[in-house]
Formats: sequence, structure tokens, C-alpha cells
Amino acid sequence: MNAFTIGTSALAAGSRGLELVGQNVANATTPGYHRQAVNLVSTTADGRTGTGVDVASITRYDSPPARTAILGGNATQGALSARLAVRQQVEASLGSGTGGVGGRLESFFNQVGQLTARPDDSAARRPVLAAAADIAASLNTSAADIDHLRADVGGQVGQVVTEINTYAKQIADLNTRIAGVESRGDQANDLRDRRDQLVDSLSQRMDVRVVNQPFGVVNVMGTSGPVVVGEFASQFRAAPDPAGNLVVTAAGSTRPVAVESGTLGGLLQEHNQDIPAARARLDGLTRGLVAAVNQVQATGLGSGGPLTAATGTVGVADPTAPLAAAGLPFPIRAGQLVVGVTDTATGTRTNSTVAIDPATMSLQDVAGAITAATGGKVQATVDPVTNALRFAAQPGSKFDFAGRDTNPAAGAAAADPDTARVLSALGVNGLFTGSTATDIAVRPDIAANPGLLAASRTGQPGDGTNLERLAAVRDQALGGGRTLSGEFTDLAAAVGSDVQTLGDRQTAQAGVMRTLAAQEQSVAGVDVNEELVHLLNFQRMVEGAAKYLSVVNSALDSIMNIIR
Repeated sequence: MNAFTIGTSALAAGSRGLELVGQNVANATTPGYHRQAVNLVSTTADGRTGTGVDVASITRYDSPPARTAILGGNATQGALSARLAVRQQVEASLGSGTGGVGGRLESFFNQVGQLTARPDDSAARRPVLAAAADIAASLNTSAADIDHLRADVGGQVGQVVTEINTYAKQIADLNTRIAGVESRGDQANDLRDRRDQLVDSLSQRMDVRVVNQPFGVVNVMGTSGPVVVGEFASQFRAAPDPAGNLVVTAAGSTRPVAVESGTLGGLLQEHNQDIPAARARLDGLTRGLVAAVNQVQATGLGSGGPLTAATGTVGVADPTAPLAAAGLPFPIRAGQLVVGVTDTATGTRTNSTVAIDPATMSLQDVAGAITAATGGKVQATVDPVTNALRFAAQPGSKFDFAGRDTNPAAGAAAADPDTARVLSALGVNGLFTGSTATDIAVRPDIAANPGLLAASRTGQPGDGTNLERLAAVRDQALGGGRTLSGEFTDLAAAVGSDVQTLGDRQTAQAGVMRTLAAQEQSVAGVDVNEELVHLLNFQRMVEGAAKYLSVVNSALDSIMNIIR
């Protein structure tokens, strides 16, 4: 007789249904939990006679299309968030307003303009030098901040790679456990939930896709290769290449792994491309400033008039190699240098023109040509320690590079006494030392003696023509046709535009992710109201089974009483 079997099977199936409903309700707000439901099947003894009901399987609801889209969206969101955070820090490093590089540039040229009206006022020179020092300090700070930021981003890359390795190993371990359970015919739904969460976390850090395999196993594939294959997890490392860029490789391979999105992809793009690009533009701005200002300073006269000695601040690797191949921060071009020599006893001035050809002349050649052109009155040599150009006037002589008229009474100077740009290239008599945002500084002897600031071109009292040339540097076009201020404004605007664009994209992507999450939850999420309906159904099922068993028991008692 199957009556008791039918009743007890209904009780067992109903009880299992109640347990599963309770599990769903308890985990309604658990991240990553997927709704489950029992699948009931009728049982028979011989294919005809019913023996009750059984739980055939438990369905774990999911939405593969939504999950695939979410994994891709996670990678995009991770890259946007990482890049936005870095771009915001670059923007802060560049500074804005009067305290930033742009404001310091404006302040410097404003101070120069004010000094032009009273070039002989020694006290008024100090604000100009202070403003120049502020520019240098601001550039130094911005460069240091950007360099530190790049180093920090490099550290974050290593941390994210470690997290990826950890997640990959855990996913591979869960693959093994899930396969062990489901190969026996059981279900590992809770383990699948845990694995999905790990894949979700992994997809936030790098772009991945999931390929389903038998027995509940999944392979996780990256852009250019596998991350997890069955029970085996790839292990990655990030290391710098010869150019200083970080490259991700898999263990046992030297081939770079392409990471196009995710937090790792965003950080790599910033470390290898965007931060260096901003840093290069800052150095380019600095080189333009130093070259232009130093050229004006070198071809002018301080309050003390001509010089008796000068030493360049830029050395070469090989003083016998052509200057074109010397790797100078500022290129020398074919042209002329006018060296003016003043006889201190008579005041007589003579100009000597030196032809400069960097393609054929070395620093030694230039030194020799200057000495020869001035008849030895100015000895030009190469410093044996620094390989920099040195000038020393012979007793009774002084020199300058202003290209002044040989008639002391004439207040005229050559339009460009250094068409070769050799003075600024070799750091001779400039205002600044250095050539990058890291090492730019005001020349210490000028900072200590403001009278060395070249205000004049003629040496006449009250002459501020060189200051006028210095003030005009503000509006000189650099590479790309932009002025110094324009170049910095464009750099800051480009970074600000990146911040705005990335912020907008992040906001839009967050909306997409909310939509995808809602789509997945509509299938895999728990609706408590729906579960309560299922709860009532299983409650009635249990109550009905209990009533059925009670009736069967009473009927059997009646039959037994009749037999007795």
C-alpha cells in the first residue's frame, strides 16, 4: 500500500520547499545571492501506480546575458573610476589661481613690467627675483607631486595585480569544489554564488568574460589569454620595462598581457601614458621659459656693466663631440655670437663675431673660436670637471654679449647678438639654472646680488630696454603657437577637460550598471512578496499531507476493526 509513502513524500517535499523559501527570504538582501526554487516531480512504483512526490532538483535563477553585460560594465566602471581619481590629483598638482604655475608666471611678468619703469631702482629688482623664485618653486612642487603620484599609481598597480591573483586562485579552488559536488549529481548553488561574487570583483579590476564548462566549472578569460582554466589559475606580475613603463605578464611568460579596462587597465594607462604626457608638457613649458628668459638675460647688462668672468651651468658629455650630438636641453643652431670687449682704461669697445655651427663644432672648438675672435682678450675654456663653457677676461678688459654699438656714446644694440642661441643652450649668464620642472632654480649669485639682473642693453643710465625684451617673453609663441601662459592654460584645461569627461562618463556608466543590476535582480533576485505566496502554498501542502495521513490512518483503523 502506497498511501503512507504518498503522504510522507508530500510532507518531505513540502518541508524542503518551506526550508528553501525561508532561505530565500533570509538572504533577500545578501549581495550575490541567487533565488532558488524546488522542482517537484511525481513518483511511481511501476510507471503506473503513483507513490507520491519528490524534489527532482533545485533551480538557481540567473540571467546570463545580464551577467555578461555586468562583467563588461564593471571593467568599464573600474577603469573610469581609477582614471578619474588620478586625473583629479594631476589637476590639483598643477594648481590654479594665483598660487599655481599660471598665476606665478603672470606675477613674474607683471613685476618685470613694473621694474621697466624704474630700471635703476635696486630695491625694485628684488620682487622680480622673488617672483622668478616663486615660478621655479611652483614648477618644482608640481613636478614633485606628479612624480610622486606616478610612483603611487605604480604601487597601486602592484596591489591590484596581487588582488587579481588572489581572486583567480579562489575561483579556481571553487571550480574544484563545485565540480566535485555536481559530478555526484548534487547541486552547489551556494558555492556558485560565492564564485560569481569573486568573478564580479575580478571583473572590476580587469576585463574578463566567463565560459561555462561541464559540471558547473567556468573558465575566466582575459583580453589576451586565460585567467582561470578549470582548477588552474594564472598568476600575474607587474614590472617596469626599460622605458620605465609598467608591463603585466603571466608567470612563466615574457609576453605582455593586454589589460584594456578595469581598475588595472585605468591605472596602467595613467602610469604609462597620461601622467608622463602631463609631466612632459610641464617640462616643455619649463624649457620654453628657461630658454627664452635666459637668452634675454644673457644678452643684456646688469647694473655693474660688462663682466670679467662667467661660467655656464650646462655641461656636455664629450667636449670634443659635435654640439649637435651633445644632448643639450636647448638646441644650438647655426648662427653667430657677438662678443663685446671693453677696454677698462679707455672705455673703447670692440665687437667680435663668432660663427657657430653645431653640426661641425664641438664645445672645445667654440671655446677656441671665441678666444681667437677676441684676440685672447676673452679666454674661453672648458671646465675640466663640469665640461661647461667658461669665460675669463684678461686684465684691463671686460666682456658682454649685448652686441652694443662700438661708439660708447651711442645707445644702440644689435637686434640679436646670439642668433646661434649658444648662451642659453650652455647656461651662460642666464637667470635660471636647470632645464626641467624638477631642477629649475634662480641662479644663486643673481638671487644674492639683484644688480646682476640684466635690465639694460646699452649700459646707459635709466635704460630698461632689456627688461622690455624680458616682458615681451610673456607673449612670445612657443611650440604649437602658444605663449607660456597659453601653454600652461592649455595643459591645465586639458587635464580639467579629462576630469569633466571622465566624471560624466562615470555618472552615465553608473546609471547603466543600475539598470543592468535591476534586470538581473528581476530574474535572480528575491521578491519577498512572491516568496510569501510560495510559503503559503507549501504550508497548505504540508497541512494537506498531514490531513491525508490522518485520514489514511483512520481508514486503516476502521478496516482493522472490521477484520477483528
